[in-house]
Amino acid sequence: MGVGRVQWREVGRSFLLLCGLVPGETFMKPIAAMMVALVVTVGQARASNPALRAIKPVGGQRGTDVRVTFTGQRLSDAREILFYEPGITASDLEIDRRGQVKATLHIAPDAKLGQHDFRLVTASGVTPLRTFSVGVLKDVDEVEPNNDFAKPQPIDMNVTVNGVADNEDADHYAVTLKKGERITAEIEGIRLGLTLFDPYVAILDARRFELASSDDSALIWQDALVSMVAPEDGTYIIVARESSYRGNAGCLYRLHVGNFPRPTATIPSGGEIGKRVSVRWIGDVLGERTTEVLLPDAPQRDFGLVAQDDRGTAPYPNAFRLSPFGNTIEAEPNDATASATPFSAPQALNGAIGAEGDADHYAFEAKKGQTYDIKVFARQIRSPLDSILSVSTKAGKTIASNDDTNGPDSSLRFAAPADDTYIVKVTDHLRNGGLDYTYRVELSPVEPKLVVGPPNEAPRRGTGVMALAIPRGNRQAILINATRTDFGGGVTLDARNLPPGVTFEADAMEPGTGVVPVLFSAEGEAPLGSSLAKIEGKPADSSKGVASEFASTAEL
Repeated sequence: MGVGRVQWREVGRSFLLLCGLVPGETFMKPIAAMMVALVVTVGQARASNPALRAIKPVGGQRGTDVRVTFTGQRLSDAREILFYEPGITASDLEIDRRGQVKATLHIAPDAKLGQHDFRLVTASGVTPLRTFSVGVLKDVDEVEPNNDFAKPQPIDMNVTVNGVADNEDADHYAVTLKKGERITAEIEGIRLGLTLFDPYVAILDARRFELASSDDSALIWQDALVSMVAPEDGTYIIVARESSYRGNAGCLYRLHVGNFPRPTATIPSGGEIGKRVSVRWIGDVLGERTTEVLLPDAPQRDFGLVAQDDRGTAPYPNAFRLSPFGNTIEAEPNDATASATPFSAPQALNGAIGAEGDADHYAFEAKKGQTYDIKVFARQIRSPLDSILSVSTKAGKTIASNDDTNGPDSSLRFAAPADDTYIVKVTDHLRNGGLDYTYRVELSPVEPKLVVGPPNEAPRRGTGVMALAIPRGNRQAILINATRTDFGGGVTLDARNLPPGVTFEADAMEPGTGVVPVLFSAEGEAPLGSSLAKIEGKPADSSKGVASEFASTAEL
């Protein structure tokens, strides 16, 4: 199912600052996790942002070193590659005669699977955010010609193929399987963030009968995933292409082929930070499994759980929310008020709309005036569910309801009108259902919150790079937005972990104002360097206890 042609990534919680980069000097360092980048480059001339058009290869295997080529414009004075989290470091950067940048990326054995955000920094600017994919399988390259079903490219099982879906191109790969053997093929295309690419994958037998196919998958956006059990010994053909045969040289992909598990959902879909949870893996062709998982003791962005069994490891995590709330798992039957699953708020409710027309009910007690924010997480955790959320009395009177607030996900604020038992109801908008129509509903107390950050980085839509490049002895400004929730008043901004020689200035944000320019200045002799600087927002009234975070979003 398609969920939109543009992929967005939240890229962290602080700015990346670079200082003093000038031609002739190289600076490389690993970047800490949980940081958003505002790149401040201190050079000797006016900054000019470089453009990064292509990355080859676009990914690599855990525990290996990969030589990567970066192609674009204004890269001839490249100086470093900055990653936003641990797991990948760079060395041996060089620039060839054509202005291409080459570097060796060292991928740690425990690097997070999936996308790693980075920017390439030159002496005069910084590129838009890009991603590099980390996998668990051995990498091999596509070998053309392989567009003829009768002449496919032979590959081993449990490899990742780096290929290109060109115009009117269909790439064929042959594997040998035993009867009863699981085969999964998952393609990374749109997730690589390089171009608008809608992949298609199918598995065919030697007689050219299509046994499994996929265009879009709710689990992985517009990328594709097929998994099946071989019905007999023999050769099987995997086909990968652009769904409408309208690919191009920029439609790079990573095709993961192997015996690994690929569940499409979990129950629960989240858990309490630092706690051990029992996770039920749903949707794998060999059946369900349950494992015990110890969750991190601190929040992590883009957190997910990776499925593993004795046959392999999934190439990409299943999204999994970390929150301060304990879990209630639905107890079937709960498709009516009388059989509602009981719980005590605040809490997280976890279940699945398991069949067409299903409706899940949960019951809790609330005192008059108690107020909760009730939020559904379904599409946000890559479920196909299009939720409708409602709260009613036990007698059946509806107090509040919502369809779409966060995209197709539902959200509402509930204030108890009286001491009573209340019913939370979850259904699918089109009355659809299935085992993987999972959801998580979090009931949380109303708390004030402040989120600060720059405008979205969307070069395709005409915005600039949300990162700063400051010439030595000069200044650079950027806008910072503030979103207040459940509190008013002024906001003050501050910055920590600035590069040496860089200072920060910002006026207080007046009540009712949502945006303010902030100014970074570099001394004339500021040393060359960079940092991921923490930008903090606080209520001007220090007596107000407000949770605050920094967030930035990049359009890929």
